[in-house]
Amino acid sequence: MEKNQKFALVTGAGAGLGKAIALTLAKEGYTLILTGRRKEKLEEVAQEIGLENSFIIPCDVTKQEEVNYLHTQLLEKTQGKLDILVNNVGGVPAMGTIAEISMEDWSLMIDTNLTSQFLVTQAFLPELRKANPGKIISVTSGMAHFFMKGFGPYSASKAGLEALMKTVAEEEKENQIQVHLFDPENVISEGNPQGEKDPMEMMNKFLKLIS
Repeated sequence: MEKNQKFALVTGAGAGLGKAIALTLAKEGYTLILTGRRKEKLEEVAQEIGLENSFIIPCDVTKQEEVNYLHTQLLEKTQGKLDILVNNVGGVPAMGTIAEISMEDWSLMIDTNLTSQFLVTQAFLPELRKANPGKIISVTSGMAHFFMKGFGPYSASKAGLEALMKTVAEEEKENQIQVHLFDPENVISEGNPQGEKDPMEMMNKFLKLIS
């Protein structure tokens, strides 16, 4: 490992916005740790970046034990270094009005958009504190502040993650951790094929957060 080598962890890195972020960080000189549930998708991104500049660690970041595994594996591959964490995992896995949505679907939404960011952030705070400055970029949505029928659980999960990450910023500022919220707007993704923009169109906005 090179002395000044910089490492970035991107969750949900196998497609869409996560892939665009990973490719962008690679161009900026970071070695990428790519995580997500689909190994084959991560391998495709790693091939595009270059195997010498990336590692893949398949993981479901909504599960505590898998995040613990991710943490152990990353420390082994980077010798304990991490400079940037991108909490990208999220989406709309279920919809429904408050009157109709099941507890199962509510929990799925909260786990996908909020619990995942809590678990990964908590796990990697020790490494980010040593980076000086460490950076956390959490993907949010304008739906945290706008309300539409059927999107209540999604809006609640995104509003919750914004409150969570603002609290992390306050708690960790003395440890030189910079925390940013990134709203990619209405980008095209597997879950949103009718999006208005290609994810790469939002990368100039993303780069401002890591400059």
